Amino acid sequence: MNPLIKTVLRDLGLLLLVPGGMAIISIPVCLFWGEYYAIIPFLTCAIASWGIGYLLYRCFAGAKSSRTTEAMITAAIGWGIIPLFAAIPFVLVANTLATRPLTPLTILEFQHPINAIFEAFSGMTSTGLTMALHESKLPHSLQWWRSFMEWVGGVGVIVLVVSLLDTNTDPYQLYSAEGRSKTINLTVRSTVRRIWWIYLLYTIAGVFWLKIVGMPWWDALNHGMTAISTGGFTITDDSIDAYAPLIQWAIIPIMIAGAISFPVHYRLLYKRRISALWGNAQHRALWVLLVIGALGLVLVNYRFKDDWLWRDSVFQWVSALGTCGFSTVTFTRWSETAKLLLSLAMIIGGTSGSTVGGIKLNRLVFLIKAVLWRFQRIVLRPHQLMRYKLNDEVVTEVEAIRRVEGAAVIFILWLTMLFVGVLILSEIVLPRYVLSDVIFEAASALGSVGLSTGITHPNLPFIGKLTLIIFMWMGRLEIIPVLLLFSFSTQHFVNLLSRFNIRAFFSKKSL
Repeated sequence: MNPLIKTVLRDLGLLLLVPGGMAIISIPVCLFWGEYYAIIPFLTCAIASWGIGYLLYRCFAGAKSSRTTEAMITAAIGWGIIPLFAAIPFVLVANTLATRPLTPLTILEFQHPINAIFEAFSGMTSTGLTMALHESKLPHSLQWWRSFMEWVGGVGVIVLVVSLLDTNTDPYQLYSAEGRSKTINLTVRSTVRRIWWIYLLYTIAGVFWLKIVGMPWWDALNHGMTAISTGGFTITDDSIDAYAPLIQWAIIPIMIAGAISFPVHYRLLYKRRISALWGNAQHRALWVLLVIGALGLVLVNYRFKDDWLWRDSVFQWVSALGTCGFSTVTFTRWSETAKLLLSLAMIIGGTSGSTVGGIKLNRLVFLIKAVLWRFQRIVLRPHQLMRYKLNDEVVTEVEAIRRVEGAAVIFILWLTMLFVGVLILSEIVLPRYVLSDVIFEAASALGSVGLSTGITHPNLPFIGKLTLIIFMWMGRLEIIPVLLLFSFSTQHFVNLLSRFNIRAFFSKKSL
């Protein structure tokens, strides 16, 4: 067997331990709420993921350490398979309750595997698009499962595995394959453990903060988890619109905290440097965009002249730019310009090294810098030298070009995939929805946001659900690992066919 495949299967076995552990942790929730019918579905999820994961790891334990290629393929396959196991509780709980009278339709919809898989992908990628018609009618066990998936998925499955297990895999390769590069400690393992402590601290603080401003404990627990993970799942039918204005305002700082990178949180908490919040270019860009974007959206929506609209505009801009996905409005009532502005925010996203999706602000800063450098070159005198500065550091021309090139590649891939998604969804949902709605939905899925104009629905055709699932998967991994997986799979398939004498095979058939 190809050594690369052995390494991928070995590391994939480690990743499959995660949904099993999550399922076991969820069983006390079933016991607390008296939902004993959900215990078997969670045990089934644990046994299936642990069993397959253990077999893969034991069979290929001697595989070589991961390199960049193996790590990216592992990340792509892992994030594509783990949601399939996470979908098991949805399907089994729905089938169990289907035999009972008066079971809500929102539960019965998860009897269809594609709906359960969609929900699991949305949860594990911390996106927030949902197939649930009425979240308030879901069992507490599934409400918890949705929030728990987003909480773990927000910081990353690979980050969790690297922090808990000491294995012979290369932790840095796996860490970077999940779209991260910055370290806040001497080693990658100490970095990810510090990240989890910071994440847990902010989660606990967020839960108590929401309780203080008036949320019930169960609501505060679920929204505290999905806010800091910038996930967007809720347990109400109207998202955050179901709560008082004070609670809506209280959620905004939690969403912003989720959009700030973990290295900055580390300097803020451990080094006590409040200046870290604006200490580099991408975080300064975050604050500027939060203010200017919110004001711009307020002005666009000003024609409605409703006294509540400015609050909704601010909330929705923070939710879109921070890729959280909470909502306080029905977007079909908003103007095309307002929806396109929010789509732009979802495309950009928050800072690199946080829980957000989108292209991310550091890449936007690099591209803006490249434009400025281009103009500087035009006016540069023959004897003058260019000075390249990124993140307040002077870098060489080679390093500057490398970073700008990387940002440009992601930007082009992102827009290309967005264009493809808009074409596919347009064929399915137009003319019921206008083009701005389609762009909005595609940007929400690819940016791991979760805001919706209503296109995401159990009645959406299969091809539409599959497109959004692929978008959530690719967006969580910043596209390249998934494209690398497709490239490797195609090449491996061609190599496999080349072992057979295809021409001789067909010549015999023709005889």
